[in-house]
Amino acid sequence: MHPPAVAVSRLLMGTGMGLLLGVGFAMQDQRSSLDSINAIHGFAIVALVCLVLGWQLSNGKGPLASQFSNETDEVMAARVKDDIEDVQRSEDVNNAWAQLESKVLTSELNEEE
Repeated sequence: MHPPAVAVSRLLMGTGMGLLLGVGFAMQDQRSSLDSINAIHGFAIVALVCLVLGWQLSNGKGPLASQFSNETDEVMAARVKDDIEDVQRSEDVNNAWAQLESKVLTSELNEEE
């Protein structure tokens, strides 16, 4: 399985290419011309934005790079395993403090009686 950044990059590149293909077909069929501003120009701009964002994301740069992980499954599994171990250690410390506090309170209660 590919990292999310690779999948999104491919999706953006494919969308951009598809839009450019549609713009090319519309211009070839003379449904639109470059003389007047119309929807074809909007599609062309969106296509270029998709292509640029996809290219930037594939290089690990740009505004989307921080949103989509580029780590492999092995690296992600190791990171998640470390996170789980950290949580487990934290829970163990919390349980030890709770047991110590329980023992101290019990001994203080027994001394009062």
